[in-house]
Order: sequence, then C-alpha cells, then structure tokens
Amino acid sequence: MSENSETPDYFKNPPPRRFGALAFLEAPDDRFAVIERSYWTEVSRWGLPGGSAAPNELPRRALARHLAEKLHVRLTADRLLLVDHAPAVPDKHHEGANFVYHKRLAELPQDVRPARGYTGLRWVTPEQAEGLLLDHELLRFRACLQAVRSSAFGVELLLGNPMI
Repeated sequence: MSENSETPDYFKNPPPRRFGALAFLEAPDDRFAVIERSYWTEVSRWGLPGGSAAPNELPRRALARHLAEKLHVRLTADRLLLVDHAPAVPDKHHEGANFVYHKRLAELPQDVRPARGYTGLRWVTPEQAEGLLLDHELLRFRACLQAVRSSAFGVELLLGNPMI
C-alpha cells in the first residue's frame, strides 16, 4: 500500500450493490411457480419470479411490487427462506444478494398475465423443475424446497450453492 492510500471506509462510502427479491410461490397442490424471462441467457431463462429492489426499497416491498407489475397479482410474502449472494463480475454486474421469500397460496391466482420481461409462468413439480431450471437457478430452487420442507431458515448460498 502506498503512503497516500487508505483502506476504504465501507460504512461511509459503501460499494455499489444490487438487492433482489424473489418468490418461492407454492400452489395448494405442491407445485411451484417459475417464470420464463425474455431478457436472460438460455442458462438463466427460467427462474423464480421477482426482481431488483429500488434504492432504499425493502426487499419484501420490492417483491410485492414486482409481482404486481410483472404478474398482475397482489401477494405479500410469508417468510424469508434464504439469501443468495452473487459476487461482482467485472463489466457485467455489481455484487448483490437475492432475498428469497416463501408464499403458500390457498388457491392459484386467476388472472396471471406475465409482463415486463416475463414471457411465461409455469406451475411445476420439483421433478419438472429439475428438467427446466439450470445451474444456479436449479440450485436455488432445491435450497428453497429444502428450507420449506424443513421449516428452517439460515440458508446462505453463493450463486445457488450452499455456503460451507
């Protein structure tokens, strides 16, 4: 370190970060919602519904906003299942974290119309998800399923992979 350089004070000058909020929506018949994105690569084409929080927006509120804007449904998440950390990738995206919330529905919403970046929504069994989701999206789905079935929280992931 040079004489003039200092260790950054991340409290006073935090690095840019993105926070996302995703839903693990569970239907009464033990199927789960996955959305098809029009703007992602083939690897991340299918995943959980949600999106990025605006500056100073709580992740839970961001999730409700995204579900209303993108699926035309009004839902409030039940509980936080896990946090999935995404490290920065230079020239692609900043560091971020996705907060994944669970919501068990008493009945399926009747007027779901994917919009704004979503081209479809499917209700899938865990077995169907295995054939549709790829890479970190599949790992995140599996971790959510495990957290729901065990009634646990405390799952921390790194790009869908459990932290050890």
